[in-house]
Parts: sequence; structure tokens; C-alpha cells
Amino acid sequence: MARTKKTPFPPWFTTRADGLEKRYIRLGVTLTSSEAFRDLSNSAVRIYLNMMMEAGGNKDFTFPCNKYINYMSKQTFFKARTELVNHGFITIKQNNRNLRKSNVYSFSDGWKSFKKP
Repeated sequence: MARTKKTPFPPWFTTRADGLEKRYIRLGVTLTSSEAFRDLSNSAVRIYLNMMMEAGGNKDFTFPCNKYINYMSKQTFFKARTELVNHGFITIKQNNRNLRKSNVYSFSDGWKSFKKP
């Protein structure tokens, strides 16, 4: 059964006067307090949150260049992406670099077993 009642966000979480957002993400406390998440750089956290938004609740998603280029360089993005892979938050499912298409990524739960070196 579909949920019909929409719960508005408090005014300090949105710019919308009615508090109703069309898209939003959910973050669990156990994820944000995990060792893996706390070890991420600010750029990696920003990319991860934007990937969650872009995925729209799906496990597999694409993340094109135009989604990050407005707030970080390609070099910073690739460094942050490598960090997310190494910490177990995402996997690169399909590398389309030579095809000039967006890569296909997948969310992972490998971060649950991350141990800081």
C-alpha cells in the first residue's frame, strides 16, 4: 500500500516553504558513526551523498561527470571515488571510460567490515 501522507521537513532542513522535498536520502546512524564513514575525506562524503541522491534508492546507478564537476575537479572526484571503493561503500560495476559513457556503480556493504590500516 502506498504512503499517501507526506511529512514535511523542518524549516532548517529545506529551502521549500511547504517543507516538502521531491527527492531526499536516508542515512542510518550506524552508517554515519561507523569507522569507515568517519575515516572518509570531506570530498568522499560529498560524492557519496550525491551518489545516493542520484541513485534514487537503487543499488546500481550511473554518476555522470556533470553531477560533480560543478563543485569539484575530476582529479578530486577520482581520488574520492577510490576512497569510497577502498572503504567498501561502492564498487565499479562497469568501467565505460573508453566508451565515453558514464560508469555504472553499485552500492556495497563492505564498509561494515572496514578496519583502519
